[in-house]
Amino acid sequence: MIATTPSRKTEVAAESGDSPTSGPLMEIQALEVRFPGNRGPVTVIDQVDLAINHGEILGLVGESGCGKSMLARSILGLVPTPGKITGGRILFERDDLLNMSTQAMRQIRGDRIAIVLQEPMTSLDPVFTVGNQITEVLATHRPEMTRHERRARAIQMMEQVGIQFPANRLSQYPHELSGGIRQRVMIAIALICGDVRLLVADEPTTALDVTIQAQILELFVQLQAKHSMAMLLITHDLSVIAQTAHRVAVMYAGRIVEVAGAVPLFDGPLHPYTRGLMHSLPRAGARPRKSRMAAIPGTVPNLADLPPGCPFFDRCAHRADDLCLETMPVLEQAARGHWVRCHRWRDLAPYEPPSPQTAAS
Repeated sequence: MIATTPSRKTEVAAESGDSPTSGPLMEIQALEVRFPGNRGPVTVIDQVDLAINHGEILGLVGESGCGKSMLARSILGLVPTPGKITGGRILFERDDLLNMSTQAMRQIRGDRIAIVLQEPMTSLDPVFTVGNQITEVLATHRPEMTRHERRARAIQMMEQVGIQFPANRLSQYPHELSGGIRQRVMIAIALICGDVRLLVADEPTTALDVTIQAQILELFVQLQAKHSMAMLLITHDLSVIAQTAHRVAVMYAGRIVEVAGAVPLFDGPLHPYTRGLMHSLPRAGARPRKSRMAAIPGTVPNLADLPPGCPFFDRCAHRADDLCLETMPVLEQAARGHWVRCHRWRDLAPYEPPSPQTAAS
C-alpha cells in the first residue's frame, strides 16, 4: 500500500521551511488561461501564483477538472487551440516563457523542461519503435551526436530508468510493452538530453496498478535526486503526494486554494476543501469493515458559471452566506510557508484526522 503520511525526507525539507536547494527555479505570476464559450470566455486558470524551487518536488493536487493539467500545458506552451494564455508571466530561470518565440520555446521544451504524461499508450506513437522515439529527442536537441552515439545514449538512459534488456527494447513497438515499461520509456524520453532542470509529471501513475505505481514513484524520487532537478508532480491522489513531495499546492476550480510544506499540510490543513480531501483518504485501520468512505458533497462547479464569491461555496460546511457567496477570498499567509484562500480559515477548529466513527458517518 502506498504511504499516506509524508516520508522523513519530505519532513526534513518541510521543517526547514525551504526546498532542498533554496530559491525559485520557476515563478508563475497571475497566470490566466481562457477558452471561448457560448456565453463568453471561460477562465480555466484564474490568477494562479506559484513558485517551484530548485531541487524540490512540488505536488499539485485536486479533483479532475480543476485545472492541473492545463497548468502543466501552460508551462510547456502547449495550451490546446482555441485556448489562450490571456495574462500573467511564467518566469523560468528569470526568462519569461510567454514572451519567447515558438522556436526558442521548442529549444527549451524537451531539453531544460520536460513532461511525462499520464497515459503512455496514447502519448507514444504506435507506428514508430521505442528506439526511434527516444533518439528523436536527441536528433532535435543534440544534432551534433552521431546515430551510434544517440543509440548508446538511449540504451544508457533506459538502463537508468530500470528497463531490462534495453538494446532489445529499442526495436520494439509500444503495444509490445507492459504499462510499466511504457511509462519508463516516457521517463527515458523526458530525461534523455541530460540537462533537464524541471520535470513536469502529469498523473504519471494513473493507468498503472498499485505495485507498479510504487515502483514508478520510487524511480521518480531517485532520478530527481540524482539529476538535482525540480519536479512538478500533478495528481488527484494525496497518497502519491505524501510519499514524494516536499511542498504541496491544492487547486480547485482553476485557482490555488492552499500551499504548504507536505508535513504541515497533512498535519493541519486549513482550507475546508483540503480537509475534505484528507478525510477521503483510505487509511488502514481507520474505518470499520463495510463502512462508507467519506466524500465531499457535490461536484466541481461549471467554470462557465462560477459564483461571484468562493467557488467552493456550495460544497462547504463552514460557509458564511453573505461573505463567501459574494466575495472571492484572497490567498493569504497563515504561517511561514503556509498560504490559504478562505475567508473562514481562522474560525475553523484545529484539524483532527478522521477516526473510525467520523469516517463511517
